[in-house]
Amino acid sequence: MLIVNQHGDNRGDEAAMHGMLTGISRATASEVRFTVIHQIARDSSARELADSSGFDVGWISLKLSLLEGLRLVAYLITRISALLGPVGRATIDAYRSADVVVSAPGGPYFGDIYIGHEPVHWLYVWMARIHKKPVMLYATSAGPFERVWANPFRRLTYRMFDVLFVREEISAAHIRALFGTRRRNVDVLVTVDAALQVSVPALPRDATLRRIVVSAIDWKYEGDPSPDTRRTTYDAAVASAVAELCGDIAAEVILVPQLHGVHRDAPYLERLAERIRAAVTNSNVTVSVFDESRDMLAQRGLFASADFVVAGRYHPAVFALSAGVPQVCIPYEHKATGVLQLAGLSDVVVPINEVTPERLAEVARRVRTTAEDVRARSRRAARDLATVSSRTSAAVVELMGGPE
Repeated sequence: MLIVNQHGDNRGDEAAMHGMLTGISRATASEVRFTVIHQIARDSSARELADSSGFDVGWISLKLSLLEGLRLVAYLITRISALLGPVGRATIDAYRSADVVVSAPGGPYFGDIYIGHEPVHWLYVWMARIHKKPVMLYATSAGPFERVWANPFRRLTYRMFDVLFVREEISAAHIRALFGTRRRNVDVLVTVDAALQVSVPALPRDATLRRIVVSAIDWKYEGDPSPDTRRTTYDAAVASAVAELCGDIAAEVILVPQLHGVHRDAPYLERLAERIRAAVTNSNVTVSVFDESRDMLAQRGLFASADFVVAGRYHPAVFALSAGVPQVCIPYEHKATGVLQLAGLSDVVVPINEVTPERLAEVARRVRTTAEDVRARSRRAARDLATVSSRTSAAVVELMGGPE
């Protein structure tokens, strides 16, 4: 099985990959050899995760040198194997030997948000068709599609999938609007994030303390006339929500880095931790930043151990949902809005462009005072959505020829 367009250097992408590999392995009675073509700058974390989970995985980078990339394109045009460099040859060999090609969960790597490297991801789907292999889109996000020049290529790419899954209805609506009433349309199926196929036990904790786990993003507010003011307001809002969730009892607040490797968010979270310490008047509250070297499963265990979560990133919202933990979610893209909509938890969502300290504190207060209801709804949704997510893995196995 060939997995393409896999992202990383991010505990969330690692969780989605781990959920996909786990789900596919459960769905088939055969042993599966995975090859992952990835866009991961430092892949040791992903390799260690796959090895410790017992998966048989080979790794190929899609970050090619200019020369290697030109040689691969030249081969695709001419089919002269002598033109290939070593990474290009390994890539083509992976396509030739694959029973099925899967475009990895994540994104939206098809859409305006990451338009800078979107054409690379088109190419790796096109190569599946060039080699006449069945190909499936594995529960990604998608869109928006306002860059009109790119839309013919996007429609071409989506038409190449034998099976096309997205992970929430908003992405499905983006793709349907992309095609409109065109005769050659596509059938968009909706499941949910791959990480929900895996349940992670809670880390040990001090039961005498309320635990609030926080994920936040250093959002740049590009195009906003006052980005610095908006960032300051966002940080103040997160601090306000945390203070509300702590209440007047002893508590521990733990901020969790999601990015590691080249792009780290731990320095930003250290600054935010200082802001939270200043905002929380309860002297029985401690604030710390989780060790960024801890792996994805440890992070998920931490989220599962929480009483409350403030989720300023997408996968922390998924982690809280999976563990049935009440959360306040601040989506910066449509994907978090969409998954909590599927879960019936839209009332805990405040989009990043609507965040103020007063608004976020109000939602946090409601989540705290109705915690049992939010927890019960989250747990029901987690059970239901784990089953929905597993359908994506079953579809891969069916495309490959069934479980035997």
